[in-house]
Amino acid sequence: MGNPCWPACVSGANRAAGMPRYILSEFVEPELSAIWDYLALDNLDAADRFLEAAGGTFQALARMPGLGRTRNFPQARLNHLRSFRIKDFENYLIFYRPIQDGIEVFHVLHGARDLEHF
Repeated sequence: MGNPCWPACVSGANRAAGMPRYILSEFVEPELSAIWDYLALDNLDAADRFLEAAGGTFQALARMPGLGRTRNFPQARLNHLRSFRIKDFENYLIFYRPIQDGIEVFHVLHGARDLEHF
């Protein structure tokens, strides 16, 4: 399967000049695509709404990068990441770090996963 609006519906590239931005790590698009595929098995509309909600949450976090809670992981590159739940899909977490003009998103994962091991 594949989402027809992918990746435009979550791309930070279409932002206006001077607006906060979000950068997606190389892991995020495959994670979002896998989540979309999983949700689409039962409900195509919900899968599309998930991507829209993820993109909207990325934008909101870029505007207010202090939202969510700080998490520390054993891996140095993941230390001091923040996590925030995707609106209307609260079982999914966005792991990000504030940057100068927005956020960098490292992962989007289901909250039931063993996050410390991941």
